[in-house]
Amino acid sequence: MNADSPMRNFDPAKIAYYEKENYVAYYQKDWLKLLRVSVGMVKETFGLSLWQAIYAAYLVACAEIAAAPFPNNDIPRAEAHMRRFYALIKRIHQADFDIDEVARLEVNWWVVHRRLFGKSDNPELIDALSDLYAATFRVPKERVRDAAHHRALGVLYSDQWVNAGKPAKSRLLQQEEEELRIGYVALRDALSPAR
Repeated sequence: MNADSPMRNFDPAKIAYYEKENYVAYYQKDWLKLLRVSVGMVKETFGLSLWQAIYAAYLVACAEIAAAPFPNNDIPRAEAHMRRFYALIKRIHQADFDIDEVARLEVNWWVVHRRLFGKSDNPELIDALSDLYAATFRVPKERVRDAAHHRALGVLYSDQWVNAGKPAKSRLLQQEEEELRIGYVALRDALSPAR
C-alpha cells in the first residue's frame, strides 16, 4: 500500500465521530441513521467514493447481521461478507494485505468485544485490534498497539453508555469519541512513512 494511500491519510476526528454515531444508532436500533453513518464511516476510513461506500457499508451490515444474534450467530457467514468487503478495498487501493486473514481478524475483534462487553480489563480486545491493524497495514503489531488501546477505551465508553441506559445526553459519548479520535491519530501517526 502506498504511503499516500487514503487508507493511511484519513481524518481521525471524522472517523471517530462516525464510529461513535455508528454505535449509538446500532444500540438505539435507529436503522436509517445506522445506514447513513455506516456509509460515512467506511467512506472516510477507506477513502471511497460515495457509491463504493454504499456497497462497502452494505457488506459490513450483512456481516454484522450474521454476527449479531447471540448465541446463534453465524461467524463463518460474517467472515464471508468481510472477505468480500476487504477484496473490494484491496482492489480499489492495490493493498497488499491477505484478504482471508484481515476478514477473520475483523470479525474476531467483534467476537472478543462481545465477550468482554463493559469490562475495563480488556488486553484481549487490545490484542485483537492490534492484530487487525498490523495485518491490514502490514506493520509490526507493537507499532499500532497504542492506537488499539485508545480504540478499545472508546469502545469501553460505548459499552458503559449502553449499560447506563443509553441516555441521549451523556458525557460517556464525548469520552468515547475523544478516545476514538486519539486512537485514530495514533494509528495515522504509526502509519506515517517517517516511522
